[in-house]
Amino acid sequence: MILVTAGTTMPFDELLEQVDTLAAQGLFGDEALEIQSGQSAYRMKHGNQFRARASLAQTIADASMVITHGGATVIQLLLARKPFVAVPNPRGAGDHQRSFLSGLAEVADISWSTEISDVGPLFTERRTLGAAALRAKWPRAADIVRNEKASF
Repeated sequence: MILVTAGTTMPFDELLEQVDTLAAQGLFGDEALEIQSGQSAYRMKHGNQFRARASLAQTIADASMVITHGGATVIQLLLARKPFVAVPNPRGAGDHQRSFLSGLAEVADISWSTEISDVGPLFTERRTLGAAALRAKWPRAADIVRNEKASF
């Protein structure tokens, strides 16, 4: 199953429309689509669309791949070690999703773009790469704490 998350606070119809187009073109094969549409008005022709759920944890666990906006869900996906493609929703205050994904890309090998048209190629690429990971040059939080404690 492929999970699509557009977020719950702002519409992101463009993402849903692009995923629907890619589904019609057969990009996802016979995999089911679960689509969290939030405030979006677009109604999917493919997949099971829902506005929101109390938790996406189980849906994320069940997903083989995720297409998402640039919100907090990205952290859940990294922690769950799920392969994902992210596109920031430009409607966020100060375009914060773009800033978040740009900063995250400096420390992790995430697949993201500001262009909706990149979802298909990024999906195909990430399918091969698997889950994103933090780059080795960035220390883990526990290592930072241990090093600081040793200096006291």
